[in-house]
Amino acid sequence: MKDISRRKLLAATGASTGLVVAGAGCLGDPTSSAGNNGEPDDTTSETDEGAAELTPLERWVPATGSAELLFHYRDLTTVRQLEDTLQPAVTEAVSTLPDGESATFVEQFADGESAVDSVCRFGSKGVAGNVVVAGSFDPDAADAALEPAAGDFGTFERDGVSVAVSSETLIVSPSDGAALEAILAAGVEGADRRIDSDVNFAPLLDHIGLSTFVWGEHERQNEANADGYGAAYAWSLGPETTTQSMVAVSADSQRMDEFEDTMADRFDDVTVETDGTVGVATRTIPTADYEYRDLFAERGSEPPQLQAGVTIDADSVARTVTVTFTAKSDGVDRLEIRDQNGLRDELTEVGQATTLEYESGASGTITAVAVGDETERVVATESFSF
Repeated sequence: MKDISRRKLLAATGASTGLVVAGAGCLGDPTSSAGNNGEPDDTTSETDEGAAELTPLERWVPATGSAELLFHYRDLTTVRQLEDTLQPAVTEAVSTLPDGESATFVEQFADGESAVDSVCRFGSKGVAGNVVVAGSFDPDAADAALEPAAGDFGTFERDGVSVAVSSETLIVSPSDGAALEAILAAGVEGADRRIDSDVNFAPLLDHIGLSTFVWGEHERQNEANADGYGAAYAWSLGPETTTQSMVAVSADSQRMDEFEDTMADRFDDVTVETDGTVGVATRTIPTADYEYRDLFAERGSEPPQLQAGVTIDADSVARTVTVTFTAKSDGVDRLEIRDQNGLRDELTEVGQATTLEYESGASGTITAVAVGDETERVVATESFSF
């Protein structure tokens, strides 16, 4: 692993079974999953022209908001349609309601959980973030006066949380999420969408498609971050078979070679295709064997992991290994450089580097460990042999 973006790109393709759900996300129409084997219904009267052709992640995520975006969606209608095929543990594990206070608003406006067709999240703080729920809602159930907003929406605020509701869509925007006005502008008026503002986001979503479940993350590419990356898991459930897709995008096309190698090593039954800066790995299993793993909830209950960017370069002529500290997340106090002899050096500031010298015939592994507040995490390893 050469740096933080590369590590995160590959880490997002690390689970071998089940759905990896980590952050926040979006979901489509009740019939818009690939598992339905049909064309999506256009039931969105509050859309701009052409919005019905967009997936919810394409439509609702605004250009403003988190540079590092987490997203998740689940298509509940498809799950209900396949209830007799799926393992009972799957249908029991898939939650109809969103987490936290958002569930209270859904219960207020929806006539039972069966009225909820899909749940969509996107944001930067684990289970926190924006929620877009598709289904059937009664705006007259509001316990406060609704202010008219874009399209058919009415809006109100409660305890710092902004809510927009129409007969078909409920949007909840907490204080730490993207502004409600920005979400409505993207979803209803078709303005300032992330798919239009970032070169890597649209290709990522193109390969997610209308899947039943999706988890992913995306880092915006801009002047401060010329790389940018994205990675996602998508599961398309069908009556007999289910397709898992693992997608990675990066501004550096060379990383697709590493993505292809990683997928081939991890799965025996995977097909991998790369095209420039996009890599897609797919595999198919019987729907009856599908297992659902809700890492979306799991990630929300855990503290954020330490992250650090590192480059490790070996010089076979000089018999040296140079380690450079390139980036770090909040909470990282130092980067410890270790080899088979133990701790060799410590780097405390981004931009620092250390060069380790070895004798002829030496071999081993360099390990970079991010350390902070009594917590440590291996962020990069590299073998050498001179």
